Amino acid sequence: MMASLATEYYQFLLAQGVCSAIGLSFLYSPAISTIATWFHKKRGLAMGVMVTGSSLGGVVFPIMINRLIENPSTGYPWAMRISAFLILALQIVAIFTLRTRTAPAPKKTQAVTLAAPFKEFPFVMMLLGMFILMYGIFIPVNFLALQGLEQAHVSESMSLYLVAIFNGASLFGRLGSGYWSDIAGRWNVFIIAGAASGIIELALWIPATYEAATIGFAVAFGFLSGAFVSLLAALPATVSPLPEIGYRIGVVMLILSLPALTMAPIGGSILQSASSVDDGWLHVKIFGGVMSLAGSAVVFYAKTLYTKKFWAVF
Repeated sequence: MMASLATEYYQFLLAQGVCSAIGLSFLYSPAISTIATWFHKKRGLAMGVMVTGSSLGGVVFPIMINRLIENPSTGYPWAMRISAFLILALQIVAIFTLRTRTAPAPKKTQAVTLAAPFKEFPFVMMLLGMFILMYGIFIPVNFLALQGLEQAHVSESMSLYLVAIFNGASLFGRLGSGYWSDIAGRWNVFIIAGAASGIIELALWIPATYEAATIGFAVAFGFLSGAFVSLLAALPATVSPLPEIGYRIGVVMLILSLPALTMAPIGGSILQSASSVDDGWLHVKIFGGVMSLAGSAVVFYAKTLYTKKFWAVF
């Protein structure tokens, strides 16, 4: 809502970069950890169903906001206000339908308890793998529209639709990965989808220098990368004691906020350091693909530490 009144850069930064981020963290982490406690056998599918909401929002919001901004009767201020009212209405529904499995039991928290996840080597390896994989998965998410404009020469309207197409494909990926994770193992599906995302980045995004290829990449990568969001909380929930699931998922989100903060500057720096536009995008695409593959490899190593086997349904 305050972003609708912003006219200076620092005002946008405070409204969207600080206030909205704090608010969303208070909403997302409790919701996703609460859902995880209700399910065991079908936890992957449950998480997949839950996060399809963000995919649907990712389809609707870019198109809706663009149309509202272009409409002379609404413009940017009312586009932000309408978005805020819509989000508020949806939050009210979530607040009244979300239930905890057990009543909160306040207890004194000790530093030893808070530090416990960081003393478990397999858990730390999982965090490291997710940290690396975060760069590989979200580099295309952040730069796909810009790459479409600069390198694939798509129209401005199509660049916005690329985001919607990506999120639409991600919806099916999140549902599918959630379903199969309960059969083949949540860690296994997460690792396979992460590695496949890296291969897709190297095999399809690098040659995507025209509109049709870029759209094809958006569909393929959106579908595969959906597993990252779908199973992100399911992995720590699988290896955490029930009372600590919420805290440990929060630890994961805290660690992943660092690549979320730095990936855009890093990607932009890679682009600007190249001698040409095509070279810059080539380097960004290679960076994303390699990080996806490396992150998946580290998560796979963490899985072997838990299972003591090279391959197991886990």
